Amino acid sequence: MMGNHIMDNLPLLERDKALALYAACKRIKEASACRGLKMRAIDEAAALCGISAVSMRRWYEAWRAAGEDPLSLVDRRYRKQQARSRTTLPRFLADWHERCIQCQRKGGVPTAHLQLLQDWSQRRKTIPGYEDWPGWPRIPEGWSLRNLQRLAPQSLETVALKQGIRAAAPQLAQVLATREGLWLGSHFMFDDVWLDLLVLAGRDKGQPLQLGVLEYLTGKRVAWGQKIRRRDEETGKMIHLNQRDMRCILALWGATVGYSPRGTTLVVENGTAAISKELEELLYHASGGLIKVDRSGIGGVRQTLKQGHGGRGVGNPRHKAPLESYHNLQHNRVSHLPGATGHDRTPPETLHGLARAEDQLIKAADKLPAERAGQIKHYMLTMDELSHELTKIVRDINARTTHKLEGWERCGYTVEEMRLSASSPWTPSGEVDPAIAQTIVRNACETGADLVRRRRMSPAEAWDYEEAKGNNLIKLPAWCICQILGMEMARPIKVASAYIRMRNKDIRDEELIYEARVVTPDGARRELAPGKYQGYVNPYDANQLFVCGQDGRIIGTAALVRRVCTADTHAVEQAMGKAAGRREQQLEYARIIGASTEADIVRAREHNRRVIEGEPVTISEYAQAYSLTPTPADKRAVARAATAAAESMPDISLIPANGSNDDELSHDLPDVRFL
Repeated sequence: MMGNHIMDNLPLLERDKALALYAACKRIKEASACRGLKMRAIDEAAALCGISAVSMRRWYEAWRAAGEDPLSLVDRRYRKQQARSRTTLPRFLADWHERCIQCQRKGGVPTAHLQLLQDWSQRRKTIPGYEDWPGWPRIPEGWSLRNLQRLAPQSLETVALKQGIRAAAPQLAQVLATREGLWLGSHFMFDDVWLDLLVLAGRDKGQPLQLGVLEYLTGKRVAWGQKIRRRDEETGKMIHLNQRDMRCILALWGATVGYSPRGTTLVVENGTAAISKELEELLYHASGGLIKVDRSGIGGVRQTLKQGHGGRGVGNPRHKAPLESYHNLQHNRVSHLPGATGHDRTPPETLHGLARAEDQLIKAADKLPAERAGQIKHYMLTMDELSHELTKIVRDINARTTHKLEGWERCGYTVEEMRLSASSPWTPSGEVDPAIAQTIVRNACETGADLVRRRRMSPAEAWDYEEAKGNNLIKLPAWCICQILGMEMARPIKVASAYIRMRNKDIRDEELIYEARVVTPDGARRELAPGKYQGYVNPYDANQLFVCGQDGRIIGTAALVRRVCTADTHAVEQAMGKAAGRREQQLEYARIIGASTEADIVRAREHNRRVIEGEPVTISEYAQAYSLTPTPADKRAVARAATAAAESMPDISLIPANGSNDDELSHDLPDVRFL
């Protein structure tokens, strides 16, 4: 019987011809018992097949010589082609692809080819498409390594089956989103990332882990914080970012950035940068239902094989693609700093020697006096130095204009600029006088000079542009920030002077100094009375101290006091003016209380002046002055003088009738002189 796989791949005309020859050969065989009948059967078959009797006889003899193999009735050219085409049969390709996928390395095709040849030569496994073992033990045509390499599975199947769906995701269908139609603060993205550096934190040395927040519409980095991964001396385990760090970053965002009155979605993951259900409910109620949480899926768990083994759950980078792009840019910007570890786990060879030299330097510093040890220059950055560098790097990234952020033009984040000449600075066209602008445009058209351009706004400019449109954000209230930080972050503080002093080496090695003056929840300023309070300081935002009463009632936030350099005259003058203003506010109530005492001092000073200058101060001296007989003109002058002095005249009813204590009241009488 003719093989179905051969018939499937034959052209229609060739298939009909083969079937006709096969039927003719069978009739000829049946009539072969008699020579005369055989010859007549050949002639009849030749007429039916449209060929000569000689050709029909030749086909019949070839069919009998091949053991009545139907393939012998197929044209030789097609027989060779079909023998090779077995390698393209779907069932053979599926078996071949499975063999290739089982070999994990990229060079797995030669290994799969070797296994295929062994299965064929030993006949230990039926090979799909070759169930009839054609030509065995001869190797079938098309099984050369070169041909089977061409038929190896494509990259998508290889990656999906060898590495998993997460690795193959870039080749799979995705949801393409745009920022067009959003508003400022509509989406904030939280994520963690390793910084490719080794830095120092005290005596510890490690690679920093960073948590950051990106505003999706403008692409601006709005909050971040980092700490090094180090080993816990008590447990011996490595300390990574945890939920406490995420709460601190969330509190930093809520206290310094805030949410949109049109609604805000916090895009987080289910790993490190996660928000618990309790925190989600807290944010929802504190914002009046305006803050919602969107959690990304976990990739790597579900695999191509539905019943296969799952992978280790990891975050979905495509759920926060803009943030992942920012991380790549930040990696490039910090790669020049000392202690860089390189990319993709390929640290430079000098990093080992650098770390060893730093360890020796730390041991040497332990044997030196504190003042001398402070003069050592480390080979790596400290965490404070890294924070300072990252502040500049983030500012530069937020100010970049050479970016290709999606939907930028459609959102209107472009600005037209002009300049008078090729060496002049660019100025926004809105700030150029219309007459001058026309001249610039005319010159640019006539000469072709680069005097007018339209450029993209930077993320920082886009943020300012949105705020100028009235899209202002609302910061979370102080009580919500304290709830986010948690009671474990509270610590007792004492107010005994104009400043609150505290030490926390987890935040900063030096002493933290805050003003003993807070901004209350309703926006008023209030000096703290001496006493004991509860304070909350965010390790990632030490610029403000949240002050609560002993009962947990929110009092307000106190600002961090920053020391000024004595060589910076302008900064010193500003600090002196601020201190003088605060002293006036501090002494204001004291002056109100001592107002009566101050009035007594002023009256006594005036009395002494009169005595020294010989002016009347007692009642008798005033009576003597009144006893003079004035003229009519003098009377009018006295009347005018008396009227003018009426406001300072003491109440006569307070003067004793017996005229005692003259000296005590004399300084209240007016000074009336007659000409």
